[in-house]
Formats: sequence, C-alpha cells, structure tokens
Amino acid sequence: MTTHSLNRSAVAAVLLALMFSGCDNRSAPTTTAPAEPGATPPAPATQVQAQQMCYRQVVGRDTTMVRLLISGATVTGELAVLPAEKDRARGSLQGTLAGQQIVADWQRVGEGQTQVHEVTFTLAGDSLRWREGARTEKGGKWVLANPAQGYEYVLRKVACSPQR
Repeated sequence: MTTHSLNRSAVAAVLLALMFSGCDNRSAPTTTAPAEPGATPPAPATQVQAQQMCYRQVVGRDTTMVRLLISGATVTGELAVLPAEKDRARGSLQGTLAGQQIVADWQRVGEGQTQVHEVTFTLAGDSLRWREGARTEKGGKWVLANPAQGYEYVLRKVACSPQR
C-alpha cells in the first residue's frame, strides 16, 4: 500500500468515527469551554406563559371593560369605556408591569378623535383600579393633571369572552 492510499484510508476512518460518534448520544449535554472557578452557570432559558385577564365594571347602564395580556413585564390589551349616553371611548393598551402596577399608553378613540392617554392600573386581588380625571398634554400624551384626584374605576375580574 502506498502512502497516498494510507492517507485516504486514515481520512475515511476518521470521518466514519466522527459520523458514528453522535449516534445514541441524545441525552448527553453539549458543552462549551469549561466554566471559570466560582462562576455561576447560566440560568436555563424559560419561556414565559402569557396570562390573559379580563375586568368589568357596571354602574347603572354604564360599562367599562379591560382585557389584559401579560407576558413577563410586557402588557398589551384593550380598554373600553362605554357610558350609556355619550362619550364612549375604546382602544388598545401597551405598557409594562412592575409589581402590582401597570403603566400603559391607551390609544383612545372617542368622539371622532384618537389620542394617547397614559393610564396607571393597580392590580388588587380580583380587581383592577385606576383613576380618571382632568388631563393635560405632556410629551404627546394626555396625563392626569392630579393623579391623586378624580374618579376611581374599580373593575372586578371576570371570565374573558372570545375575541371577535
């Protein structure tokens, strides 16, 4: 046998060995460089399950509804303020959750206008609370002029109905 054919045989043997080394090795973890002494191993990646919650308040013939989809600290959803007579408003919400408080931008559509209203919700057991009152425009958003005053909505948790 010549040196050239020995090299080809050696390469073929190495390739076969590499091919078969992965067989039946499904449960073995893949590793990278060894960790430094005292280093904390990386936390396993976890997938956050989104949680949908719905709330409603009915006062007389007026209804207010909120649907929230919470995924980690990200909150999306809808808010609808539906008085029986006039001044209905509804729109999408997008914000963040910190502790039991959600600060969100509400794309409020009502009376032929679309405006961004900042709303601050507080989750309290089976209820959702927030204040509404006189607003002033600040940085392209309508914010409460005095967040401690105004009407306080208190919505109770309800089963979410299918979305249309």
